[in-house]
Amino acid sequence: MKFHPAALMLLTWISAYAIFIVLPFTLEGRIMSLYGYLIQAVFLAVFCAGAMFASRPLPQRRRDPAVSVNFRQADQVLMIACGLCMLVLAFDMFQGGNLFDLAAAYAERSDRATGLLEGAESDSSIFFQIGFLLYPAGYVFLVREIAFKHRPTPWRIALGMAPVVMAAFAMGGRGPLFFLVVFAIYAYNLRKQVFPRTPAPVRRPPPGHPAYAAAAAGGVRPPMRRRSSPFRFGPGFKIAMAVVAGLAMVYFVQVFITRADAIGGVDMMFGAVGQRWGVSFNGTFSNLFYSTLGMDGTYMVFVFAWYWIQGIVMSNQIFTEYDGPMLFGTYGIDLVSAAMRRINGEYVADGFATLLHMNVYGFVPSAFGSLYVDFKFFGLIPCFIWGWLTGVVYRKVKTAGDPRWLMLVPFVSVGVVMSLNNTPLGLSNGLVLHAWLLTAFFLSRSTVRRPVAVRPAQPAAPSVARAG
Repeated sequence: MKFHPAALMLLTWISAYAIFIVLPFTLEGRIMSLYGYLIQAVFLAVFCAGAMFASRPLPQRRRDPAVSVNFRQADQVLMIACGLCMLVLAFDMFQGGNLFDLAAAYAERSDRATGLLEGAESDSSIFFQIGFLLYPAGYVFLVREIAFKHRPTPWRIALGMAPVVMAAFAMGGRGPLFFLVVFAIYAYNLRKQVFPRTPAPVRRPPPGHPAYAAAAAGGVRPPMRRRSSPFRFGPGFKIAMAVVAGLAMVYFVQVFITRADAIGGVDMMFGAVGQRWGVSFNGTFSNLFYSTLGMDGTYMVFVFAWYWIQGIVMSNQIFTEYDGPMLFGTYGIDLVSAAMRRINGEYVADGFATLLHMNVYGFVPSAFGSLYVDFKFFGLIPCFIWGWLTGVVYRKVKTAGDPRWLMLVPFVSVGVVMSLNNTPLGLSNGLVLHAWLLTAFFLSRSTVRRPVAVRPAQPAAPSVARAG
């Protein structure tokens, strides 16, 4: 972990405010109050206090290369989960009949959001529900394969990616593909810590090598040869990941364009966002974007930036205006919401009606806004615990003891960076994702490769000549 969790959290939120100030965003019907800023600062301070309580900033110790992780049992469980997920999602997707129809997927997603708002029970098939519980295992297996395998196997990487890709198509959303790319990048960068570079050992050529004759003729010592360095990904893997990231970006753009087309195109969408989203892109220097990038290009900049910064806007409004009941995880965690819809659908509908009246429902509330809706100021307690847990992972990684802790790094880091969206447990089926992560963590075992003792050569027994 390059940054302490407290520093990473502050950098994340500062970047969001910088984008909000620099780009020509203009609020339409929304007010960001000083009180809202103050409560945001309190939640940030509590998270940072929890992280600092667990660990102060530390230098990175060198990891012992003799200590490795045995993932045999974890691999077996994750591979079974990925294979079963692919099977059930294939049944669900082909039964639906609209596998690659983005417009139909968008309509189905909207119907699902409306059902959640009304507290109605989910009408998804049993195959989708099973796949929803299984597909996050693909993230964990992908990180394990890329980061911890000395020579990653392409078909195993594909096995980790396939459930997530299928879940993205089944749900008609962008989130699973986005996090697939993000976790793959984090896992690739994590290899630098899992397989630290060490000075390559050198050795002399074996006796009789031509280098000896050349060295003797020149009156110099025989040259030294360096051993081969540890395995690194070749250009093929990097090209493949670039292609995957490119395809994911194309998919994101197509989803945005499809949703704009649903109300008459990009021009109409720009006219509607002020009323529907409460924000426009008509501030200072906005004409520069329209004249340089055109309407479509400016819309893409606006949408991608809005998804990054809307958490600071929505959480401020939540802190300022929300006077509804505590929802106890119904707002921030998918599985809790699904369970409460079956137990007490009216309670869910009443709670979400307040958010709908505020024009906050359907937007990302940030981790702190989500905690406030679910627990009001009691949300400061899980916020402190979250910060403390990230600090514990940071300390374990920096002290370079058990290498299993390195597996948690991508998920902890993404949870902090994506706090602008939601809590780690509420982020794209995050509760289930962390359940699979902890399952893999506890099923794996640290092992120590002990050097093999080499017995010294015994001197040959002297021969005794027998007298004749």
